[in-house]
Amino acid sequence: MVAGLLLIVGVYGLSAALIHAFYAYSSTARARKVPIFHLVVVTKESQTRIEWYLYAYLFVSWLRGRQTVITVFDEGSTDDTCTIVNRVAREWPNVRLHSSTDGMTRFLEEHESQPLLILHLYQMDQSPKRPLHEW
Repeated sequence: MVAGLLLIVGVYGLSAALIHAFYAYSSTARARKVPIFHLVVVTKESQTRIEWYLYAYLFVSWLRGRQTVITVFDEGSTDDTCTIVNRVAREWPNVRLHSSTDGMTRFLEEHESQPLLILHLYQMDQSPKRPLHEW
């Protein structure tokens, strides 16, 4: 009776270990194959739109299973644009803020092998040009 109980517990433990090992292997293999999508946002006085664009892009990327990094370059906003981006960056560690566009050329050269989507938010009118399902 004790031997049967030990056999059941042993088979259960071995099954749990195999499932955990398979999950760890599949998640690392999946992480290596998934490309990183990079959104570069250039802002200036964009406090009315920046939060919506960041959360919308993060949500659509999450729905599609994309690994996403958002880099925001600000061109000297005097409104709350940087404060809003910093608040979003506290929740999402893959959102980064550069308080000026001085390093943007070097940044683009470093990431030219990655797929980049560059969005000049201050040059857009109030309505987005691309629907979310096309991002």
